[in-house]
Amino acid sequence: MSSSMKQALRISSLAVMLALLGGCASISSTMNSLNPFGGNAVKPAELQPFTAHLKVANAWSVDVGDSEQGSFSPVLLDSTVYAASEEGQLFAIDKATGKIKWKVKLGAKLKAGVAATLDTIAVIDVNNNLVAFDANGKQKWQTSVGTDVSSVPVGAAGTILVRGIDFSVIAYSASNGAQRWKYARQLPPLTLRVNSPVDVNNARVYAGFPGGRLVALDLSGGAVVWEGSLATPSGTTEIERISDITGAPVYNFREVCAAAFQGKLGCLDSVSARPIWSADFSAPSGASVDDRYMIAPNELGDLFAFSRSGGKQVWKIENFQRRQPTTPTVIGRAVAVGDYEGYVHFIDRDTGKTIARTKVGSTAFTSQPVPAETDALIAQSRGGSVALISVQ
Repeated sequence: MSSSMKQALRISSLAVMLALLGGCASISSTMNSLNPFGGNAVKPAELQPFTAHLKVANAWSVDVGDSEQGSFSPVLLDSTVYAASEEGQLFAIDKATGKIKWKVKLGAKLKAGVAATLDTIAVIDVNNNLVAFDANGKQKWQTSVGTDVSSVPVGAAGTILVRGIDFSVIAYSASNGAQRWKYARQLPPLTLRVNSPVDVNNARVYAGFPGGRLVALDLSGGAVVWEGSLATPSGTTEIERISDITGAPVYNFREVCAAAFQGKLGCLDSVSARPIWSADFSAPSGASVDDRYMIAPNELGDLFAFSRSGGKQVWKIENFQRRQPTTPTVIGRAVAVGDYEGYVHFIDRDTGKTIARTKVGSTAFTSQPVPAETDALIAQSRGGSVALISVQ
């Protein structure tokens, strides 16, 4: 990369951060409008021909309503897919057939969802209320979060977990909405305003924070189990020192892996928080992890794979430059990534070559594709299409 291009990329990164500090746009959409490579100078990468080595098909598709803004991710609970949209609609969809079991129209628009645990389905409305429904679509309770919310809530073991825009983690009882605990920490002067949900595994809540910090909390009481560091802020200005964890940390094989903007990606020991490995990288939307690789896009949309055994770069592909790639999702031997035109691309995780492609609507996605067991993914477009993609 030439020095002029590196300088332009740095300007782009700073412009993105300045916009996010004062607003709630996503990194990818903000980059699309502010990137100095944009406009008529450089267009999104063209779709490349490929030889199909994987059979994928849209088993069904349901329109749940538009979501131009907000953080929405479908969730599978037992045999039902739950999905919500900015329009204020919540759907329960039969996974096998795509038939709508029930749908609810809330009195207010929504800004985040969906969390599901046992018989409780929860969403966040534009007034920052956490609203919960039972398995039949009847409202159970509603409570005010008390802070602005931008991340998808998470359900686990009778608990609904919510992240505030101040990166606090708040736990609510799924049965009655009572607050169980809240964890907050002091933040640096400047932070990114990004969708940064938590990961729950082994009765612990793993959360990323500004300054490259990772924290493990006890699910039942919110006590700190450990705190670790993935990236150390550096630079001469507060903007240059932003190194916030992006996306959700991922628990995998006794490790917790995560990625940071203007920092590093890597893994910590899930018991001691000891750093296992890290690699210099800037990830605007988090990373995906499996037993072999850690995969993430950079600001330009290039997709990188790093070895889980030590962080060595395995491959890099430039097929998604300016195509606003989602955070990747690993399914079997493939990596699924969505783009701004509604395509879901399947990449061979060992080689980085495209092996399949399908289309869900014609807009960008509300989140990364969601695994639905081992042979399917669920994807939701901002245009309202929720589809089950079979993978064989």
